[in-house]
Amino acid sequence: MIVVVGAGITGLAIGHELLESGVDFIILEASDRVGGVVQSGKVGEHVLDWGPQRGRLTPDFRERITKFGLDDELLVAKADLGLLIYHGGVLRRVPFSIPEMFTTDALSLRGAIRVLLEPITAGPRDNERVDAYFRRKVGSEAYDTLIGPFFGGLYGSNPADMDVEVALAPILSRAGVRRSLLAPLIKRGRVSAAPAFSFQDGMERLPQAMAKALGDRVRLDAPVELISATRRGWELTIGDTGERIKAEQIVMATPAPAAAKLLEHQVPKAAATIKALNHNPIAIVHVTADLDADAMGFQVAFSESHRALRGVTFQHCLFNRPRLFSTFLGGALNPAIVDADDALLANTAAKEFEETTGAPAEAISVWRTQMPAWDLSWRALKDLKLPTGLYVAGSWHARAGLPGRFAEAKSVATSVLGVSTQGPDGQL
Repeated sequence: MIVVVGAGITGLAIGHELLESGVDFIILEASDRVGGVVQSGKVGEHVLDWGPQRGRLTPDFRERITKFGLDDELLVAKADLGLLIYHGGVLRRVPFSIPEMFTTDALSLRGAIRVLLEPITAGPRDNERVDAYFRRKVGSEAYDTLIGPFFGGLYGSNPADMDVEVALAPILSRAGVRRSLLAPLIKRGRVSAAPAFSFQDGMERLPQAMAKALGDRVRLDAPVELISATRRGWELTIGDTGERIKAEQIVMATPAPAAAKLLEHQVPKAAATIKALNHNPIAIVHVTADLDADAMGFQVAFSESHRALRGVTFQHCLFNRPRLFSTFLGGALNPAIVDADDALLANTAAKEFEETTGAPAEAISVWRTQMPAWDLSWRALKDLKLPTGLYVAGSWHARAGLPGRFAEAKSVATSVLGVSTQGPDGQL
């Protein structure tokens, strides 16, 4: 028996990998719902997401949507929607090609010319911080105005506290970047990405459909309180009932704090390493407004660091959700704002939305969450060691985002299944 702890996207994706292999497994979820941080619901007539706001419709993801029976619920944004940056009191278009660097007002002529010098700069240096790397590659203007806010916005982090090897190098590798950031852009002519997608009732429909396909292999309201080693594997103790489940292998597909708690008894050193990972507090405030901007949304430049608002997703433009916008406040640049009460957060989001877009807004939902920071504390994960038969997985452990979750699920399942094919003496 293989036990997966956690029925978020990662745990469910691991379950589907194991399902195809035919091995015996179960997924235990502490709460009464699947999806983890992927949560959706309705406030009045508005469909809201309180976690990931969208995915990217790559060919692989298109196949998954069909596999899980979600074709009729799929919403796909226009492929040519751009991005904006709020800089110098104005929303400006983000350039996605070299010619656009000289037509956008997001960069000065001097700043654009400095970017073009990037191919003659060296690749990453040992122990280099992400902000230092980008400033050296493209110049401080392009970093402060464009790259820093968008890269940091992925995690709600300050790139000055992030390590190139840990947080950036895997992304560059997947993008085919070796030494030069501009070389792939020169070759392709333009930065392009698969169109954004969601579902009629929000992103939570994805984990719901995944869980439905797994049937009774997913158990809700089954909080794991303790894991213990046995002579033949592992044992899990469930909640107040004290039920015990024996497992040959365990995959903890939980948030980092939950994984650390489960490991405290059995692997205290690993638990301490995971517990020390930093997380950034984020407030998601949904607002309604009359704003008809043709874009996916915007980030706020580092020159506007006094603002609590760090970015906005235009649900109105992306998925034709009338008058709806998702605002993001806090993060590493202004973490204290997230501790404010709901009324102050709502007022701040509405006020700064109007100041940045010119459109009066009304807050309809306030939500708080924590995002893995992928900052310097993540260096310690390189030395994380777990006993045979114990695995961890999640957006804090490997690449964040939906593609990263499915990629890690495949990798973890391969490791788990490799051990499962061996006998007690380790022989095939």
